[in-house]
Amino acid sequence: MSPIDTNSNTEIAYKLSKYISNDSLEYIYRGNVNSAIAENILSLAENNISKSRDKILIRKRVYFIMVECLQNITRHQETITNGNFDQKGLFILKKKKYSYYITSANLIKNSTIESLKSKIEKINTLNSESLKQYSRQVLDNGTFSSKGGAGLGLIEMARKSGRKFRYEFNQINDTYSIFYLHLSIPINKIAENEKETKEEIKEYEEYTIEKIKQLHNFTSSNDILLNFNGILNQENLKNLMNILSKQITTSQTLKTRLYNIMVEILQNIVLHAINITTNEEKGNYGMFIIREKENKLLVTAANYIPKDKVENLKTLIEKINNSDKDTRNQIIHNTQEQGQGLATLINKSKNKLKYNFSEINQEIYLYSITVTLEK
Repeated sequence: MSPIDTNSNTEIAYKLSKYISNDSLEYIYRGNVNSAIAENILSLAENNISKSRDKILIRKRVYFIMVECLQNITRHQETITNGNFDQKGLFILKKKKYSYYITSANLIKNSTIESLKSKIEKINTLNSESLKQYSRQVLDNGTFSSKGGAGLGLIEMARKSGRKFRYEFNQINDTYSIFYLHLSIPINKIAENEKETKEEIKEYEEYTIEKIKQLHNFTSSNDILLNFNGILNQENLKNLMNILSKQITTSQTLKTRLYNIMVEILQNIVLHAINITTNEEKGNYGMFIIREKENKLLVTAANYIPKDKVENLKTLIEKINNSDKDTRNQIIHNTQEQGQGLATLINKSKNKLKYNFSEINQEIYLYSITVTLEK
């Protein structure tokens, strides 16, 4: 069955879900990275990781590697004033069944590639004890660059991960390349000598940098600033909004409208969502996608719903989309009326809702709505 769709833009959630199926948490940020944005990214991630049932040592390892990856981007990213290619940084945190995966990507000069590659390859040849000795050696003898560090961050990331770095330099032109750094942290492995199962190894081998590059291209071509896929609550919304407020250059009035719309969308997810992922944490599962296209912000929210809700919800959205402002106000102020949140979204955005219902299986659909805000 093909999706019920009022606008091809709303298929974005369904297309993106193909990259994140069976993941209990995914956060994608694409944009400029500075210390303030990094702090909010870490707060958002920490809020979700701290609520997981994973061992505290694993959670600490994940957080440490996130910090180092974001610091690497802020220290080493190159910014240029012109160029016909995507210059934005990329940070991805993904939790699959057996491992956390952390990926960063940023623009670097080609002249730095050999030195960086040499450091990574050296680290990849070392075991746990050798890494400890190498860390001491670099600390005692290393020289620090103007951008900080002498490979110590990379060494410590390797020690926390327990796995080899996966990386790639994707050349853009004669001067610049995109540097991808991809790490993983096994959820069930504490000591180095613990063996991983065939299932754990298979998952690790399947989630490659090539898949990261495909996801990066998808987010870039669809103007995605951020995507959050996981448990949604008020604290997560606050961190998402803090990140957006630093990324989007627009008026405070529009930022306030955007936050109010995000709150309404959260209530929509609370009302309709069911959780069909491998996620073990309790809460309301959903997806937030923020895109910036020309003079518009597009806010898409998605969640899974039972098939028997589809037709009634479609009818309700159509009814409210086709009503005038006075009718919507009556709906908003009548506690017995359905669709108060949907009517509020239209009034606050001053645009009709676009929506999509995509069949996942015979019982479940992915329901998404997109709110358009003029900047």
